[in-house]
This record gives sequence, C-alpha cells and structure tokens, in this order.
Amino acid sequence: MRVDQFVDAFQGGGVRVQLSWDRLDSSEFSATHTVSRSTGLLGSLFTVWYEGQQGGNSDWRRAAHPLRVSEASRTEPDWPANRRHRVSSFEKEFVQAREPIQLVLPTYALHDGGLLLLDGTHRAVAAHRASVPVRLLIYTLRGPVHQDVLPDLRHHTARVPPSGPGTSVG
Repeated sequence: MRVDQFVDAFQGGGVRVQLSWDRLDSSEFSATHTVSRSTGLLGSLFTVWYEGQQGGNSDWRRAAHPLRVSEASRTEPDWPANRRHRVSSFEKEFVQAREPIQLVLPTYALHDGGLLLLDGTHRAVAAHRASVPVRLLIYTLRGPVHQDVLPDLRHHTARVPPSGPGTSVG
C-alpha cells in the first residue's frame, strides 16, 4: 500500500485524531496493511484513550498512560456519556452478530512494534469486550514517532524496543 492510498482511504473523516496530514507527502512515511483474526492482536492495539496518574479517564495533554484496547475498560467509570453509550451499543450489536466482526482499523506504527489506533477505538473496544470472533483489516502508517506528526505520539517516543522472539505484532 502506498501512503497516498492510505491518505485517500482515511483523510476527511476516516481518521479523527489530530494527524498532520500535510507531513505525509515526505519519503519518511510508508504504509502497509494486514489481515488478522487475532483477538490478541486486537487487545494489544494502543488507543488514544488515557488513564491519569491517579487512575481514571484522562487525555493526551496530561501526564497520562495510554491504554491498550484490552485495558480501556479500566477507566469506564469516568468515561464521557457518549463514549459509554457508543461502546455499549457496538458491544450489544457485536454479541448478536452471527459472523466475525470486521473492523477496518487505521494505525500508526510505534518504535516497539506496537500499533496506535488512529480511528475505530469505540468499535475495537466493544469487539474486545464482546469476546467475539473478529476479522481485522489493519492499515498501518509508518514514520517518525514524534508529536509533530500526531500529538498522541508524545506518550510513545520514550518506548524502548523489545528484543527476542515473540516481540513483533502480526
């Protein structure tokens, strides 16, 4: 997949985070895609949802810990009403589905091989909570892990890449 194809697919409503789209025309960026049925992979994706230093819901502007899909429910008591409603609605829908839930998920590659969700967090969290079979269509943008590209990346720049077997996501 080319970067311009990623932009065509997700710019203008397909990605609602504060991604610096104008930076993507640089040779520093590339894009890939993969298909997976792994609920483990789904749970490992980082979200743009955060837990504050004292627990509870927070955001990227504060000293906060980014949550993975599998961890997102830890802050549920503090979720805004709209988030709670959307996750609950998707979860109910997914539990009733007769086929695997197909999720199209744009992501950004992190230093440690992890992936940051750029959109689809409500659906991803709901599918994980529903414990249903999934088909993940993951589109990944690779480039500098720097807050100038996306403010949320400030929480991921200090990550030390793991080493050894079983450290890649796929």
